[in-house]
Amino acid sequence: MSVVVGFSQINNISPYSYFGIGDYSQQNTVASSSMGGLSVSTNNSHEINFNNPAANASLGFTIFSIAGNTNFLKINDGNTEQNASFTNLTYIALGFPIGEKAGMFIGLQPNSNVGYSITEEIYNVDETIIEANIFNGNGGTNRFFGSFGYEVIDGLRLGVEAEYVFGKIDNNLINQRLDVALSTRYQLESNISGSSMKFGVQYQKEIKEGLELKAGITAKFKNTLKSDTDELMYSFSYNGFGQEIPQDTLISNSEVSGKIARPFSWSGGLGLGKQDTWYAGVEYAAQDALNFDESVYHSNNKIVYEPSSKLSIGGFWLPKKNSITNYWHRVTYRAGVKFESPGLSINTSSDSGEFTSIDDFGISFGLGLPIGNQLSQINIGLEYGNRGDTSNGLIKEKYYNLRLSLNLADKWFQKRKIN
Repeated sequence: MSVVVGFSQINNISPYSYFGIGDYSQQNTVASSSMGGLSVSTNNSHEINFNNPAANASLGFTIFSIAGNTNFLKINDGNTEQNASFTNLTYIALGFPIGEKAGMFIGLQPNSNVGYSITEEIYNVDETIIEANIFNGNGGTNRFFGSFGYEVIDGLRLGVEAEYVFGKIDNNLINQRLDVALSTRYQLESNISGSSMKFGVQYQKEIKEGLELKAGITAKFKNTLKSDTDELMYSFSYNGFGQEIPQDTLISNSEVSGKIARPFSWSGGLGLGKQDTWYAGVEYAAQDALNFDESVYHSNNKIVYEPSSKLSIGGFWLPKKNSITNYWHRVTYRAGVKFESPGLSINTSSDSGEFTSIDDFGISFGLGLPIGNQLSQINIGLEYGNRGDTSNGLIKEKYYNLRLSLNLADKWFQKRKIN
């Protein structure tokens, strides 16, 4: 007997979104993503920072930001290649200063995405298909969040972020067997919700004239997501139009409660730069292994969740912020690289206990295009990367992310000096 796994058209993201509650979204602005994800140590008076709430203390303008992303995938299973793409809204946020030493913002963005269609074919010794399993999934979770930052003393900023996660995920399995008239569908519809807190610190010091040292650290403590799941299994046949005709209900459980334990995570970064001219830094993030209650997702001996980590290196260069003769001197040029181990290992062989880690490498570039003579910008980012490999029967993804954001910065609530 042999098993062949193939991937059909992807609904909205990646075959790897089959696992857990999907692919976790990169919670970065377009500017940050263009620098490999660099953001824990950075701050700016006219840019929002999603990763370190302490950076809010630097806000000097009211900022409205909205962004979208188009992802192009090339999927290789070692034998064939397939292409897929999707476009989605990545965030919408509003931030503003509070006095001279504090600031806050609120926002909405995806937290995880599910979108896959996987076919598993099982052959006998005569190379005849005797069984097929079709896995389909869609949905995901979002997060609504607010953060606040305050400058305690000159150069030292503290911050806190609160988030609420919510969403719905639909996972389906259709089983078809040779010489069996009826097919079987197994369906899980999960409504997920929960909250968490993140704390951040930033420190900034001028070490010589014009040269600044910046450092930052964040911590998100262990928290739990709740899942209410409807479980359904039934047999069915197809009519002449390919539509399902349900027959017998085998399992029907409503609102089965479970928990998803999100572990402690932290990040730290360090960098050097000159205000509004250039910056270069390095950051590291780590998280303990995920833990899924079996009442939410039944145990799977093909998957191991491990501690995850990410290393980011990047920076920006702004030739001349106030140039009036050359527009391209006022453009911000960004670049970065990331090395990530998302904490997922898979064993595709029934004869081997070997698990393969699904690692991710990406290189990114970006431009911050000023609008007129204002601090508002259109940010464009491009990222190329690889995730996974074709060893041990796995899938290798080559991806291109094209990101675009509109970042509007202005002074609100100003007192009139002349009536």
